[in-house]
Amino acid sequence: MQNKIFSFLLIGLFLSGCVPAINKSSNETVTPIASVTEAATQKPPTRTPVPVVPATLSPTPDFSLVGLPTEQAGMVAFDFVVQMCDAQWFSRGQQLPCPGNDAQKNTGYVMHLSGEDQGLTSNVNILLTYPPQINFETISSKYPSFTVMKGDRFRAVLTCRAHTSCDVEFVLDYFDDHGHTGLKQWRYIFTDSPVVINYPLDAIAGKTVQFDLAVHGIGNPTDASTVWIAPHIYRPVP
Repeated sequence: MQNKIFSFLLIGLFLSGCVPAINKSSNETVTPIASVTEAATQKPPTRTPVPVVPATLSPTPDFSLVGLPTEQAGMVAFDFVVQMCDAQWFSRGQQLPCPGNDAQKNTGYVMHLSGEDQGLTSNVNILLTYPPQINFETISSKYPSFTVMKGDRFRAVLTCRAHTSCDVEFVLDYFDDHGHTGLKQWRYIFTDSPVVINYPLDAIAGKTVQFDLAVHGIGNPTDASTVWIAPHIYRPVP
């Protein structure tokens, strides 16, 4: 009899261990989960578009405003101011830093000026060349290689820097496989009107050359601040 009672007690304990406990009370708040259909119909938050500011391009200068004649349709094939420091600059056989500045008058220097420096619009490129002050010397250059085509013209306006006087010779030469060759010179003194250059390059059409823009001091060497206004090679449309 005692064995049966003991057996029943064991069975009861076994069965009570297999039944999970039920949490009859809970203080936690249950947040309902939206159904898949409800989630699919929800709209994403509205985003305010960011305005796109268009890039502002500098207008091409009107070369007629600096005194150059109007040409047939074409393009600037080579800009001597834009490529100023791609060129090598020399005085007294020594290479000059590029750009230079007014503190280098004894050795000569080259630098870029805004058109406003000469009373022109700011988008006109100006090349300032200053030969050494001593012994009427020369500042010269050697630009990157360029292949000249028939119809190309060298164009520029030559004068002194505003509010200065000068007595100089502007020079356009070139280097090719045969060495250095003279091409054209323009004498200028500050009492003259600016020299307008529209020089045809057909004589060297087909050649690949390295141009040399040079200035040689003739008068008082302290008055040799010279400018090439918008020096470029213009190429008409064929």
